[in-house]
Amino acid sequence: MKIDGEVRKISSNELVIYDIELTEYIERKIAVLKLQTREPIIGESELLGIYNAIRGANITGPKARDIHKTSLQNIQRKNLCVMCNQPVSDKVATYCLTNKIFNGQIYCYDHQKRFSDI
Repeated sequence: MKIDGEVRKISSNELVIYDIELTEYIERKIAVLKLQTREPIIGESELLGIYNAIRGANITGPKARDIHKTSLQNIQRKNLCVMCNQPVSDKVATYCLTNKIFNGQIYCYDHQKRFSDI
């Protein structure tokens, strides 16, 4: 299954893990833990609980995926640098909006530098 490249462009503080990355991470972690101990790492009921939690959080319907994609794009549009229209993190936006020197405007890191010369 091919994933739309636009869906992978995330500019938020939310943690997004893709299935391939998660699988590789789990496999590496299990390999290390197997070397360290001979006891089972996780019980079958715990494993089933984790599986069900991940499965329940997965966005499966095309309409739900479109809504999710649109909401992520809307979040990105909120925090744009007024000079270059590049998205900035919530942390950078909060910094700009709470610092009087920026006069209620949001600036990316590169454009914040111009205020240090004032």
